[in-house]
Amino acid sequence: MKPENSIPIYEMLKAYRDKKPLPFHMPGHILGSGLIEEMKIAGGFDITEIPGSDCLHEPHGVIKKAQDLAASCFGADYSLFLVNGSTSGIHAMIQATVKPGGKLILGRDCHVSALNALAQIDGEPVFAFPETDEKAGIPLGVTAEGLERALKANPDAQAILITRPGYYGTATQLKDIANLSKLYKIPLLIDEAHGAHFRFHDDFPEPAITLGADLCVQSLHKTLPALTQTAILHGCDNSMVDRNIVEKTVSMVQTTSPSYLLMSSIDIARNIMENKGKEIYEKLKLNITNFNIMLNKYTCIKRIACDYSNFETDFSRIVLSFESTKLSGFEAERILRTRFNIVAEMADFNNIVLIATPFHIPDNFDKLLEALKLISEEFCGGKTELELPLWPCNVPDRILPLRQALLNKGEEISIDKAIGKVSGVYITPYPPGIPLVIPGEIITGEIVNFINILLSKNCQVHGINNRKIRVLNAH
Repeated sequence: MKPENSIPIYEMLKAYRDKKPLPFHMPGHILGSGLIEEMKIAGGFDITEIPGSDCLHEPHGVIKKAQDLAASCFGADYSLFLVNGSTSGIHAMIQATVKPGGKLILGRDCHVSALNALAQIDGEPVFAFPETDEKAGIPLGVTAEGLERALKANPDAQAILITRPGYYGTATQLKDIANLSKLYKIPLLIDEAHGAHFRFHDDFPEPAITLGADLCVQSLHKTLPALTQTAILHGCDNSMVDRNIVEKTVSMVQTTSPSYLLMSSIDIARNIMENKGKEIYEKLKLNITNFNIMLNKYTCIKRIACDYSNFETDFSRIVLSFESTKLSGFEAERILRTRFNIVAEMADFNNIVLIATPFHIPDNFDKLLEALKLISEEFCGGKTELELPLWPCNVPDRILPLRQALLNKGEEISIDKAIGKVSGVYITPYPPGIPLVIPGEIITGEIVNFINILLSKNCQVHGINNRKIRVLNAH
């Protein structure tokens, strides 16, 4: 078997199952025999560390081989499997680069997991605010100019972390940012959770690990044929971050009982994409191109295109604007889901976001188009009654350190009485999981107004329970 067709972890699991062993080892379902019928097949591949299965925390056998194949496939010098999603990889990157009490420069569009990682080491965030598409009302990403301002103001910062791409498929160009990190001799970390597929078509933005990032994390399960929780941390040999340190921090944030189902899923996804990725993404691009033509021809619903010079676009991320209808994005998402059984990834005031993969077939796009045609016929020609606000564009003043504020008990009060108070929680619309306010920051009137509009549209906002929020005494 050629090396590129090898699937080491899966092959080991299949060989073990086919021997029909009598296991007196974990897990307790005994190769699926104790599971309900629908889960027995998966259970047959669910084992623990036994002779021949290798160990994720110190791999020398099939796991090491699978990780080496992944590194070659994704363009990294080394790759480490993650069984707790990109969250664990983000924690590992931050712990490998930021000392306890240290500073991390990061985009305000960061995922909450980055802030939780800082809180664990009593670190402090220094925010660079992302550029926004004001017409579409979406964040685009941070730029080198914004990051350099933060670097000059905080020469003691120990790393940069940016999110690329964001939920809307826009990816900041990394060349200038990578040069900036080298100029200031500060490691560049990339949350590329939504970009695991970038390697597999020339029209995608180039992957971060090939553009000068020291470390990056990718969620395979978001866009590739892999199970939920599967992710990879990629690194470079000439990085400013020592590989031995990274391997230690990755081990620190992962379970000592890693799922072989998840690791084999990473292995299988890598094999599929390595052998068929460019071909199947070319077919997807054709399907999306045809969908775009029909969408423009038969509906008043528009696909948002990013045409900003500092940003690139992921063609597989379909962002649809309902600005020409009487519907908000939230209402359009609900109609698609309840009337047409089509479930979007997320919605905002104006838009819905759809994640398309090579495993969507032409009939799927036809069904989506038919639904959008009917929605267009029923609702086009109007405007939403709500004047749609932009995401609050100022970072609130921070009164308390992140860790202190996060672990402080505080008290719950009505969100409408919280203006001027210090937040004890992350206030985070989900999706996209980007905090409006973090613990220790002052809650402004602009933020309260924005939250009230989100709640009126039945958007899920973590940190708000029955219109109450936990606030702190800053003294």
